Amino acid sequence: MAELKETAEQFAKDLIAQNVAGLMMVFTPTGMMQAMTLQQQMAAQGGQPAASGFTVELTGQDGDDSLADITLQGADASVTLATRWKQDATGWKIDQIAMKA
Repeated sequence: MAELKETAEQFAKDLIAQNVAGLMMVFTPTGMMQAMTLQQQMAAQGGQPAASGFTVELTGQDGDDSLADITLQGADASVTLATRWKQDATGWKIDQIAMKA
């Protein structure tokens, strides 16, 4: 089973490439609802900024959950996503996602 950092990096690559099929596999139902809300918020603010790179920072644990910040870096701006990951029989899944201020 993949490590969290590896899974989070693949998630960032899928975000940049807008690989919807890859993105759908990484969310719990709760995480998917939050991602859809986040997508609507970003669309209202002009859409997801074009990103050409990313960083993943594992920020700790909260109970059984693991926390990671994913920063998408673009020429004009960067966006940091705070994520909460749960591990199940199939691997790591995002259970919470939000834009950091």
